[in-house]
Amino acid sequence: MTSKQKEEARKRILKAATALFAQKGYAAVGIREIANTAQVNISMISYYFQGKVGILRSLINEFHDLYSQVFSEAFDNDKSAEDNVRAIVRKMVDFIRNNTELAMVSFNSIPLDIPEIMDLKIERVTKTLANVSGLFKRLNLDSQDPALLSVIGTGLISIILSHFRLKNIQKIVYDAKFDDTFYENYTKNVETLFLYGINGFSTQKEEEESIDSN
Repeated sequence: MTSKQKEEARKRILKAATALFAQKGYAAVGIREIANTAQVNISMISYYFQGKVGILRSLINEFHDLYSQVFSEAFDNDKSAEDNVRAIVRKMVDFIRNNTELAMVSFNSIPLDIPEIMDLKIERVTKTLANVSGLFKRLNLDSQDPALLSVIGTGLISIILSHFRLKNIQKIVYDAKFDDTFYENYTKNVETLFLYGINGFSTQKEEEESIDSN
């Protein structure tokens, strides 16, 4: 097997595992199922990842690397706090929209009791919160307050991810078409909620009605 073929096999393993973990949950998926889906021998999974937990470790790292990159690209010290929030929300929605399964696998792994990845989860979540600390300062919030971090530090991505977790049900219940127009409106609504809370929607509606009346 050439180096190119080996790399392609490795990518197929990660792709297969990402889809299976997202659909069924980590515990419900076995190595044989991943190997069959990826069309590789089980021995290749051991060779590249030392087992199923190694695959999960790779996916967690991949997600957090991409997440940190997206956050860094969106955050700008020269912008106002509000503009930073809006830019971050927009980047996050696009990111999770294009990497839904990977995001679900990474976040679903956080409460799992898997000793082999506990240190990794702590390390990656700590770095993620460190990225958020710059935004906290711009909003004049205490980045050392654990109660506040628990709400705002993970709030934004949790709000966005919850939509994608329930997307199939929402499509039926809301009879919604999840196209670019929907996500443009969705992004604006997340911006409003994160910046101004529930009352922000009433204020926004009043402002729009005032503009229309003029």
